[in-house]
Amino acid sequence: MNTEQVRDYVLRYLEATDCHILEKSPAHVTVKLSERADRVLTNRPYYWGFIDRTGAEAETMRFTFVFDPAAMPPEPPRAVSYGSAPAPAAPGPAAPAGGTGPLAAAGAAPQAAPGESVLGRYFGVAPAFTGGGGGPGRIPRDDVTYGSKRLEQIMQAAHTEGRFIQLFVEPPAAGGVRGARRVKQSAPHEPWLLLNFKLEFACDLKREEIHSYGISLVSGKMRLGYMEEVLRMDVTPKLPPHVHVLPWRLSLPAALSYVEEHLAEVISSHDDAWAREARVRLEEELSRLASYYEPLIREAASQQPSRMRQEEAPAPPPNGEDREEEARPMTIEEQYEVRQQEVRWQFEPRIEVSLISAGLVHVPMSP
Repeated sequence: MNTEQVRDYVLRYLEATDCHILEKSPAHVTVKLSERADRVLTNRPYYWGFIDRTGAEAETMRFTFVFDPAAMPPEPPRAVSYGSAPAPAAPGPAAPAGGTGPLAAAGAAPQAAPGESVLGRYFGVAPAFTGGGGGPGRIPRDDVTYGSKRLEQIMQAAHTEGRFIQLFVEPPAAGGVRGARRVKQSAPHEPWLLLNFKLEFACDLKREEIHSYGISLVSGKMRLGYMEEVLRMDVTPKLPPHVHVLPWRLSLPAALSYVEEHLAEVISSHDDAWAREARVRLEEELSRLASYYEPLIREAASQQPSRMRQEEAPAPPPNGEDREEEARPMTIEEQYEVRQQEVRWQFEPRIEVSLISAGLVHVPMSP
């Protein structure tokens, strides 16, 4: 992902979670998080637990997300500003005991200026760091570039919250009305199950494919590449007025089984030359391991009887107390088995199917 793609992705997430954008430029965005985004991105479980228990008004944080650090000015130093205290009085002669003259006044402690607290005078005044609105606190700044932890966190949040969606297609605008008054009839909407799968062909090499399916829960029709059709639709998460949803005739497990059958046909139609080549590389690696470890195993086995005769019986622990066993090094056989498992995991061909996202899309009933 380049800088522009990262920026578009983050802005779409902020808009989808109803965050309030305070300032925006091609290189950064300053945003006040919504409660939904704050709970996910700020890692403040104790604060939100307190808000949930007491019902107090929540104060969400503000952030500056930087997409192009080279185009941004450097962040100002985080110095603490202290209040200016009055200069100490010059030393003078001590006033007589019980005196009330000007010398006694000069030797007394200086009075605090009006509006200045004692703690602020002696310890300074530091701006409160809130990160939220309503205060002069510094706004945290994060670099959101490809590979950064903040971008990974936003992607994970979008994946978790968007794993299942329910959308409704906006009905077309009504045409001209002949009469003065017209009662608008309710339009039927057909529920379609949207399924996005990731098909992964893995060995020491890897290839991924994305397959999108749509299946009607009323008629049972199936469409391929349905996600592209949904992206072109005018959808809303709320049920539009004058719209009703048709009852299902196909259950979700039945619809999923139909899609899985079609996906199995797609997998079987692929050329399996990559798997045969991976098997050949696997056998070569296993043969290479055997040529190294098997002589060592035979040598260790031949030395085992003499080593057993030289070993003495272990002495009992003092006072009958158990002692922790020392870390035992792996034997040659164990090392050989571990290396075989690693090579099989790396080279053995396999096909993995995972569900990326799913949803219910209610579209107008086609005539």
